[in-house]
Amino acid sequence: MSTLFTINACKSFGCRNLGQPTSTDYSWPDYRLGYPALHCRACGSYPPLFDEQQFRDWLSVHLSTFATEKGHFCPVCYGTKTICYGHNPQGSQRIQCRNCKKVWTPKQYQKEITPPEIIETVALLVPFQGASGGQKLYVLISFDALRGNILHLSTNYTQHQAGESLHYRYRGNAEPELHESNIVQRVDMREAQFLRRSQFDEIQYGSAALKRNAKGVILRPVITAHGHFRVLNILFPTVKTHVISHECFLRGAIITAWADLFRQQQGEIWFIEEEIADDTDNMPWRFQGTTYHGWWKNQWQLWVQGKNRKMVCALTGGNNSKAEMLSL
Repeated sequence: MSTLFTINACKSFGCRNLGQPTSTDYSWPDYRLGYPALHCRACGSYPPLFDEQQFRDWLSVHLSTFATEKGHFCPVCYGTKTICYGHNPQGSQRIQCRNCKKVWTPKQYQKEITPPEIIETVALLVPFQGASGGQKLYVLISFDALRGNILHLSTNYTQHQAGESLHYRYRGNAEPELHESNIVQRVDMREAQFLRRSQFDEIQYGSAALKRNAKGVILRPVITAHGHFRVLNILFPTVKTHVISHECFLRGAIITAWADLFRQQQGEIWFIEEEIADDTDNMPWRFQGTTYHGWWKNQWQLWVQGKNRKMVCALTGGNNSKAEMLSL
């Protein structure tokens, strides 16, 4: 059974139900934490519930549009095995899916993408011309950690129709940007922000209102994250290492998209918080110790390189010796 569209599932590393769309251990909706959740009795977790049909409806169109434009996978069955199939009357390359035989002409055909060993993903807030000044989009950019090239970019604006439960609703109280000079305290303050949300994935980053007659929808950033990583999972299903900005729902989106690998204890997700004052420093990083933060009491390592500081957290086990080399 394909889990490409699964979003309501256990997201706990080490649980037998991780990424499983159905389980006798599940019960829902559960309101113990104050929001509708799926309760996994096997591990005791309470991941927030989504409207799965609305997510499926949006994601299917999102994936098909991406595939039609880029040509990296089939817009019908999402298969990645394709062949060149002649050219259209304008001379553009046509592609045929080897699985379902769909034929189409991508707008921006690129024959191959070299699979990355490590995917790094950062989140940004970018201004856009909306209903008034000060409107912002939530942006995710994923890179090949070793080659530096951009693998995929997403914003929480979508041109497609999306159900109401997927829409971003700004309630007038944005999470403040953290400028704490002590990097350890900044990690702690960020974890405290997660706890103050109505639910862990319900970020309030600021206003994002479209112009009155504009087409499209602004999505909840967590929905954007799930769509973003489903695309990357289709393209790179065997990648095992992810390095991400310090945001809890990015972890949930990754571990759901690559659940098969994580269930086999073959995947790694790392949070990174950095403070780079001198990007020319080539001295080795020096380990300074560990601290524990947040609801889950995750272990963070502090590393120092001259004037530079970084905090590194292995969210799914992983080899701690990697911490020295990882960065964003």
